[in-house]
Amino acid sequence: MLKPYNRPVDEVAFVYGHAGLKADNGNRIYEVAATILSRDASRRNFSSLVRYPYLTERERYHSNISKESLHEAPPAEEVAVRLRSFLEKQAFVLVLDPYSVLDLLLRFCAKDRFVDLTFAAEYFLPHVESFSPRGLWEYLSGKRREKISFSASELVDLSIELVRHLCGDRLNDETQPSSAALRHYLKMSDTLFGDVMIHLVQHYQEYWGGLFSPVARNDTADWMPFLEKARFSPALTRNQEDRRTIPEQRIETLLKGLAEGAPGFKFRDAQLKYSLCVTEALNDGAVLTLEAGTGTGKTQGYLIPVMDYLRLNPDERVMISTYTKSLQDQIHSREIPRTMALERDFRNIPVALLKGKSNYLCAEKLNSAFEEDLKGAQLLTWLYFANLIFLFRHADGETVGERVDRHLNTSPYFRRLHSEISAKTGCTGRHILCPAQVARAEARSARVVVTNHHKLALIDLDEELSGMFRNCIIDEANHFEQAVRNAFRLSVNSREMMDTLSYLELVLHRVLHNAAGDVEASIDQCRNLLEELQQAVEEFGHILRRIFPSSARGEILQLPLCHAAYADGKIEKALQMFADLLKALAGSLSFLEDPDTCRALKLLPRSQERIKNASARILSDAENFLLLEKTIRSDNMVAACQLYSRHWVLMVHAVDVSGLIQKHIYDRRDCIVYTSATLRQRDRFDDFCKIVGMDCTDQENAASTPGGDEQPVMLGWKERPFRFSTLPSPFSRDAVKMILPEGVVSGSYGNKQVWLKTVAELMPALIRRNRGRTLVLFSSYSDLEAVAVLTGDEIAADGFPLLLQAPGQPTGNLIDEFRLIKESVLFGVDTFWYGVDFQGDTLTQVIITRIPFPHPFDPLQIARKRMLPAKEFWNRYYYEAMIKLKQGIGRLIRSENDRGQVVFLDSRCRHFEELWQ
Repeated sequence: MLKPYNRPVDEVAFVYGHAGLKADNGNRIYEVAATILSRDASRRNFSSLVRYPYLTERERYHSNISKESLHEAPPAEEVAVRLRSFLEKQAFVLVLDPYSVLDLLLRFCAKDRFVDLTFAAEYFLPHVESFSPRGLWEYLSGKRREKISFSASELVDLSIELVRHLCGDRLNDETQPSSAALRHYLKMSDTLFGDVMIHLVQHYQEYWGGLFSPVARNDTADWMPFLEKARFSPALTRNQEDRRTIPEQRIETLLKGLAEGAPGFKFRDAQLKYSLCVTEALNDGAVLTLEAGTGTGKTQGYLIPVMDYLRLNPDERVMISTYTKSLQDQIHSREIPRTMALERDFRNIPVALLKGKSNYLCAEKLNSAFEEDLKGAQLLTWLYFANLIFLFRHADGETVGERVDRHLNTSPYFRRLHSEISAKTGCTGRHILCPAQVARAEARSARVVVTNHHKLALIDLDEELSGMFRNCIIDEANHFEQAVRNAFRLSVNSREMMDTLSYLELVLHRVLHNAAGDVEASIDQCRNLLEELQQAVEEFGHILRRIFPSSARGEILQLPLCHAAYADGKIEKALQMFADLLKALAGSLSFLEDPDTCRALKLLPRSQERIKNASARILSDAENFLLLEKTIRSDNMVAACQLYSRHWVLMVHAVDVSGLIQKHIYDRRDCIVYTSATLRQRDRFDDFCKIVGMDCTDQENAASTPGGDEQPVMLGWKERPFRFSTLPSPFSRDAVKMILPEGVVSGSYGNKQVWLKTVAELMPALIRRNRGRTLVLFSSYSDLEAVAVLTGDEIAADGFPLLLQAPGQPTGNLIDEFRLIKESVLFGVDTFWYGVDFQGDTLTQVIITRIPFPHPFDPLQIARKRMLPAKEFWNRYYYEAMIKLKQGIGRLIRSENDRGQVVFLDSRCRHFEELWQ
């Protein structure tokens, strides 16, 4: 697919095959279909079932094929001969491959040249939520599909429709002006993938008919004119006098209007109470901590007061931060438009979505990284990132599609380019064509900004946005502490550093033959420093591996500050050495700042800019090493590292972030609202208060809030009130049955083998009695994999499709499949404990396999144990487990009609009395 083709294309063949998990005499294909599409718009079709004895329930749901029909189907050898005859004149095939069976299918039809259409979909449509067959069908048709099954013939038709859409829309000059640039570089790539896409675009009318061709303008290499331009506007002037307050009756009226006008919404007293709490906090600039159970309607509960407050106060702004990208996108694209529809004046309030800089790519750096001799996979890699920049409003520049990663990330070029062009560093306000600057300019002009916790914590370090957002709503507040810790973490990554050094080494090697005299001597000096740095990075990796000889790949380890493996027994000397070498290298590159030298070396302007960016990254790394050296022994800091096969990561972060929150949140804000479904332990906010720095307020002033349970109101900074309120879920407590089965044992680490055996004995029966419809939550991938090995075959044999979360894989397809296959069973880890919503009878049982205690050997836990009194440490340890437990339990009841049970397979659960009250 990524190699040259250099033959004419007259027709294209589409193939799809359903495959099972278990091989039958070397074959796993049980249904296959193919269509040959010609330039006269004619089609020739092939389809057949294939004899296969091992069909599972999950495969039956995907294909809607019965076991009986496969028993009567022709054998694999016969079908393969017929298919190969059908495809005899085809030099390549186009294959939609959502379930990674491409190699099997190619062997079945005896083809070695192909275009992976799942790759094509991810490449051109990186913003699509799901690339499952159902997800693509819904995207292309614009309709809702209730069933998950497709025949192989239907999926061939879907493949053809996908290609038609890519050529007729994404590469169409009328709908996407940037198509002229995409086509140019596809043609330049000299690959089968590029040739096929260009052929189909150029002959679109011959294949699919229609009056208009997608190609309306000449192809062009000049891609940057298609980018949006940042337009910074003057900041609003705040007038703190004459603040207008929101009338409480107004909020009730708006909520009733929402219930009347939005399908699926009901007016609830709990949501009104919630909104009134937020309203009062906005009116008097309070810090409000608001725990609201599932079903309260939190998002609209705070959006309606926020929008009305902004309507009344035209010079005010509000920032809304979340922990998960999915909620951030949901608020911006669905919830805010729904709120705006309530009131004409709301529609005049500008809204912006602001992600962290690492979520954007820098167009200027990508332009500098282009080289005229790029071909094949490297040029397609460069173009993929250009397309991400074109689609930055819908796609995340930090996230790479799984199939794109598989096909393009086969050499260091992909990873190095992705790291180099990140907007995280070096993308400044001068880069007016870069997505990060466009988003920043829009945030400056907006009055509501939706962002993430990480960005909120750092917002006042941004010169353009500092001081502009005096009011903030912190949703998913139970994750705020960790987000702040990560935001202020110091780290150095040896792989990123080595990528920069490798690039400089390559450039200096290229220009050496043009150098003479002092310039040649300067190049030699740089190359010597590069070699010394590369050796130092490698040697430090050996030191870490001697310290941690049996560590797991990527495991977070506590970094010892003193050890015999270090040069003088202390780590500071190594950190200082790296800083000195990096500074020396940056200084030695200064000769390239001279224009005459660059001309003599025949360095193009874009190469000069790229070297300048590399030098800036080197200085940034040097500064980080110095900061690590200065802070690594600070009382409130913990040092950690991660080891991989060829690189390492060092990091230092705060143990207690309450001081950071006080400095960057309370000292710079008027109204702050913390909200989540889970913040309290033992019916009190004390633990959360300590975590977010509210434990130093004066608790003598008590009052009650306008809704929910009565809680103390405390006066702190600037004599403003700190309020707390609790609103229980409006759903019936009787909807959830909590079960601790007989025979359950402790899930403690020392009892793991006995616990595993017990879980394996109990779980299949629990799933059988519940007829599937079960979410099984694990504390680690190792637990998930071990239990899957012990129980998977029995669960599948009972007829329940088993879905397993895999490390590093997106979860969207699993979530869709679990929703649609009501008898299915889903094994999940961390991301499934929170933020997923399974309404209705698709989920009637949650099994919590083990108490989700923090890992006891995590450097953060070790540091806390050292710093805190024993009682305080264990209280905090249990608090984290309790909050996560409540989040997991909360997956079960998501609507008024939901019913079900939560089953604990760890006997330690009985000690969490709150769960049973």
